[in-house]
Amino acid sequence: MAMLSRLTRRLSGLLGNAGNAAPTPTALPPRKSADTESAQTYDAIEGSACPRDVVLSLDQCPVCGAAEFTKVCRYNRFVLFDRVPDADVSLYNYSLCHSCGVVFAARRPAGARYAWLLEHFEETIGRVALGQERSGKITISSHDLTDEGRKDLRRMAAHGVFVSGHLGLARRDYLPSLMNDRLAASVHAEILGSLLPLKTPRVLEIRSRLGSLSAILARLYDARCHVMTLFQNQQFLVQELYGMPVSSRIDFDAFQVPFEGTFDLIVSNHMLTHAVRPREFLAAVRERLAPGGHLYLYGEPVETEFLERGKSMFNTLNAFHLQTFDQASAIRALEANGFRVVFCTVRDDLFMALAQVADPADGEWTRMSDTERSRRRKEYRQASDTAILRVPESLRAPFAHEWDEVARRAVAAGTAVLTKDGRVTVKRVEVSGG
Repeated sequence: MAMLSRLTRRLSGLLGNAGNAAPTPTALPPRKSADTESAQTYDAIEGSACPRDVVLSLDQCPVCGAAEFTKVCRYNRFVLFDRVPDADVSLYNYSLCHSCGVVFAARRPAGARYAWLLEHFEETIGRVALGQERSGKITISSHDLTDEGRKDLRRMAAHGVFVSGHLGLARRDYLPSLMNDRLAASVHAEILGSLLPLKTPRVLEIRSRLGSLSAILARLYDARCHVMTLFQNQQFLVQELYGMPVSSRIDFDAFQVPFEGTFDLIVSNHMLTHAVRPREFLAAVRERLAPGGHLYLYGEPVETEFLERGKSMFNTLNAFHLQTFDQASAIRALEANGFRVVFCTVRDDLFMALAQVADPADGEWTRMSDTERSRRRKEYRQASDTAILRVPESLRAPFAHEWDEVARRAVAAGTAVLTKDGRVTVKRVEVSGG
């Protein structure tokens, strides 16, 4: 009985008055300057070379230019790291645009700061701990490619893309990722070949992994392909395997196409999520499309993982995720930037869309409704609350001032429960099979 009494008192303290549990705000909260926000207070790496003076604080949506937005989450994945480059690197102030519905980092790295994070790609996304030796995949790594590395890649790539199991080759003697990537790209080739009349098109592939989609389009449609990769090893392999014009080191801040002329089709992989200036990125793409040309976006994560399936919002949004969205807001993002969506879908939590350059006369686009905005604000509040409650105890310093209120809201909303020993535990989300 004594334990039950203590549990009842604890629950009452969290919930407060039943009639006021987890109220939905009817007015927008006041905006605070990003400079007044408190960030992490633990373990910034002493002597880190991460540039500290190139941080943008936005006063409008970087996707559609609207000035009204609501902050829905303060932190990115760095808030879960034991060691961070500096004290401010996790503070992004993710905000929901009231017009297009995209959630964007109102505080974001740019210039040399973004470039530093990209040069430390594996550490930034949490593949290895900060300050430890990088050990990226041999075909997709931020390491500068050495002469010895080129020799090894050339030796393994010499066996080609489709290496048969009956040959008995050891995995160290060829590159299984080449065939895996080729098969993954076939989904997009099927979509493009079915929806577009591809006749020797001029194609630009942005952020290609291993040149696979360009290789398929060249084989099936005699496409003249130009490829942009993120890392040097990818660039080397595309040249070695397919002999296409290829460049590496994409600039996510001041994006430019390094090839001359216009293109009938531009393919973009996981760029809208990462672009520091997404409006300028889409404008640069639109400018390089031939009349009637198409943009094909793919690999853009949607918010389903943390809004519907109970994953941690912090863990999902790494430091390169400057924009996130659902299908409706992604469509509005394209329409707001001069594109007409021809086809779109979400597959495996990734948005893909085929869009055509729109007629300037069709420049008007439909803004997000008040009902949708209210729903998304509520969903993001709950996702932020449950992400906070999942933070390991040793890393909870940034949330000390709001912990009790977050716990109260989560228990009242039914997304968390109070255990017999007085802890608040996030409920497991049951996902039905498809």
